[in-house]
Amino acid sequence: MRSIVKKQNGITLIALVVTIIVLIILAGVSIAMLVGENGIITQAQRADEVTTQAQQKEAIELAVASVQAQGTLALDKTKLETALQSQLGDASYTLTENGDGSFLLQIAERSHYINSTGEVIAEENMIAIGSVEELKEFRDDVNSGNNYEGKYVYLTSDITLDSSELWEPIGLYSMENSTPDAETNKPFSGIFDGKGYEINGIYINTTDKGQGLFGFVTNGLIKNTGIGENCTITGGNGTAGLIGYAYDSTTIKNCYNMSAINGKDGVGGIIGINNKNGNIEQCRNLGDIAGTTMVGGIMGQNNNSIVDSCYNIGRIQGDSENIGGLVGLNIYNGKISNSYNKNAITGSTNNIGGIAGRKYE
Repeated sequence: MRSIVKKQNGITLIALVVTIIVLIILAGVSIAMLVGENGIITQAQRADEVTTQAQQKEAIELAVASVQAQGTLALDKTKLETALQSQLGDASYTLTENGDGSFLLQIAERSHYINSTGEVIAEENMIAIGSVEELKEFRDDVNSGNNYEGKYVYLTSDITLDSSELWEPIGLYSMENSTPDAETNKPFSGIFDGKGYEINGIYINTTDKGQGLFGFVTNGLIKNTGIGENCTITGGNGTAGLIGYAYDSTTIKNCYNMSAINGKDGVGGIIGINNKNGNIEQCRNLGDIAGTTMVGGIMGQNNNSIVDSCYNIGRIQGDSENIGGLVGLNIYNGKISNSYNKNAITGSTNNIGGIAGRKYE
């Protein structure tokens, strides 16, 4: 009789242990379903964060819009802070001026970039580049078709490329295309902020068009970026230190080139060929620029765009016509103001000038 009881107790104990194990397993599954990587609570928290972030960005945009509605040409920090206080309530934030009309807004651990035009870019669309590998990854992503529109890319340090390795420009203007609007081109269309840092070691040796750190930029903004003196850049039509071909309302601010540039038609220190409603402000060239025709210290050809507060101190040499200290060929309402040249310009035929080689409407 005792053996039967003991046996029953043993069976009961085993059943209890099994039941506990099953409950633990079930509880574990339930916990995973609730708080795991794809758990219900986790997903709800993510959805709440996304909603909060969207509301935060909307509040910032409303603050910026209220300042712009006052008719100011540039965003004023004091007015912007007042508007942010109104929209963000008790939220703690830090607003930092970048020195070029733009701002960095820090709310808790989250950043926002506010462009001088009032565009607000949230942290998930801000990309930091601090190494050769990261610069190449960014380049390859652009050249695979991601134009980075609505994104803010910025340097966190000087970058020196391998000067023995051929550089493929950021953004591609395909050789087979005759117009910049062709769908198979791969432009950069975001904001690139060098933050005052310098890129060196660019090595380009080709007859292809659209050569430079950037090959093709449309409706983009490049600012605060330096091209150092230890670059070797030789390209075809549309070659420069910074951008080979800029198109459609592209703005370049506070950039410089220190290296020698050699190309064919449309060669400059900052831009090779600039076309359609662009703005080039506070840029300078210190390198020697050489090409066939349309050669200038700042750019080779300026089409319907504004050049303001720029200068050249590099030697400018062309084998043919339209050779200028700042712009080789300035056409279709292109404007040059508050700018100067301080070096020699040489060419073999017509249209050689200290500021522009040739200008016509």
